[in-house]
Amino acid sequence: MSAVIRSTGLLPNAINPAGAITGFYVDASSVERGFLRAPNGTFTTIDFPGAIATAAVAINPAGAITGAYDDVNIVEHGFLRAANGTFTTFDPPGSKNTVPSAINPEGAITGGYVVDASGTFHGFLRARDGTFTTFDPPGSISTGPEDINPMGAITGIYEDASGTFHGFLRSP
Repeated sequence: MSAVIRSTGLLPNAINPAGAITGFYVDASSVERGFLRAPNGTFTTIDFPGAIATAAVAINPAGAITGAYDDVNIVEHGFLRAANGTFTTFDPPGSKNTVPSAINPEGAITGGYVVDASGTFHGFLRARDGTFTTFDPPGSISTGPEDINPMGAITGIYEDASGTFHGFLRSP
């Protein structure tokens, strides 16, 4: 039997091969909270320690989850939640706003980040060892990585100077 979460909205974002689902919900106090639904239906709330809001966005086959949280200054940071429940926070160098979008089976994470007040997003790849590679497709003014496969290829969208959106594939 599944647990019931009292919320004003539930958004599942990802499912792994074992059937574990992650996402976020808005609780009765209008607070965004992450969740993990185990294959047996058990729900676990995911709140990054000290955060005012948490959103889980992706889960890999090992049960590692990535997402974002807002600190008390309403600055968004990335997080990695290991299968054992321990958290690691991360931000690409110079980031003012970090938004992870996917994690692959090896633990590599991709997403976007903002470095200045313009709100322009750039792409990042966070390797399993915590090192960052940042990237933008040629001609882009804003980059939105969406997914990463087991080999490390990243796909997403970017906007060019004329305001046209394009898809991209970044090879490993």
